[in-house]
Amino acid sequence: MSRTRTLLVLLILVSCLVAPAQAQDPAHAVKGFFQAVSARDYGQAWNLLSTFSQNRIVTMVARDEEMSTEAVRRLFETRDPSICAGFWDSFRTSSHSEVLAGRTFTSGQVAGNRGSVRMEGNDERNFVTVLEEGSWRFGLMESFPPRP
Repeated sequence: MSRTRTLLVLLILVSCLVAPAQAQDPAHAVKGFFQAVSARDYGQAWNLLSTFSQNRIVTMVARDEEMSTEAVRRLFETRDPSICAGFWDSFRTSSHSEVLAGRTFTSGQVAGNRGSVRMEGNDERNFVTVLEEGSWRFGLMESFPPRP
């Protein structure tokens, strides 16, 4: 019986180690995203984005690069070096992710599957988060909708 229990505990620990990034509250989704981008952990950053944000980014990159959305999505999901250098490194620089990773984020109102997160400081800003499959995700594109 104890051998079975030990194996069960080991299986649970291993599954926790290989599970994708998850955020248990809205503020952790936003902060975790900027920390992952800053650390160049682009796979984790991608997993912390809302489905809507992922789809918008894939569509924009596919259009700009004249590629199919399926091919671009595969580049993001496999952390292909071309997408890391072409998209993520550029985003890392332009977003000032290293600065944002060190900021304080506070969860705000939650209504249904949407939450708000406030970044503390002189340049206070609110971000959108989305609860998807039991985990909070950063709504990057929901936070910064395109201008008409």
